[in-house]
Amino acid sequence: MPDALVWGASGGIGRALVSHLKANSSDWQVFAAARDESRIPPEADFTYSFDAASAESIADVSMAVAHDTGGIDLMVYAAGVMLAKPIEQLAPDEWLRVMDANLHGVYRTTHGALNLLQDDAHIMVIGAYVDKISLPRFGAYAAAKAALEPLLTALQKEHRALKCTLVRVGAVDTPFWSNVPFSLPKGALQPAAVAEALLNRYNSGDKGFLDL
Repeated sequence: MPDALVWGASGGIGRALVSHLKANSSDWQVFAAARDESRIPPEADFTYSFDAASAESIADVSMAVAHDTGGIDLMVYAAGVMLAKPIEQLAPDEWLRVMDANLHGVYRTTHGALNLLQDDAHIMVIGAYVDKISLPRFGAYAAAKAALEPLLTALQKEHRALKCTLVRVGAVDTPFWSNVPFSLPKGALQPAAVAEALLNRYNSGDKGFLDL
């Protein structure tokens, strides 16, 4: 039975992935962590609360997961925060909130959960097309997403048996857009389509970029 660990399982993509894993293969055992545990889909086998800014909360989740897994086969980081403000108006704590959710959380969850992963496990992180989001009021968010590529590249070289995928997504129809200062573009992806693409990538065994 393959095991999946989803960080950010209460957001649009995370929720869809949990549901997709359970709906399309009863063999998957799904461990799901989110800031708001009550919003994790009920299909998840195990649920936890975590804060991307807190290494302690991530360590607590990792310890709990260790009791019920023989090794994680798929780990997905789907958490994220957007605060659209000009740099001069962005307070230091707001900058850190964006960095914690979109970048530091990737480091903290990977660092905290590496010992849970199978040797050939697949790590997927939700990124973005950085050139398309380097816009006014998007400075913190774009900077955080831009740092994901070198982070995952280094991780892949350090752990060559692992598969690392940076998922570059455009607009996805999720509540995330309530924090964006313009309308959801036409043709935006549905979270279920992203979830299906992630599972297809896992099944293919490919790694590197996944452009959606």
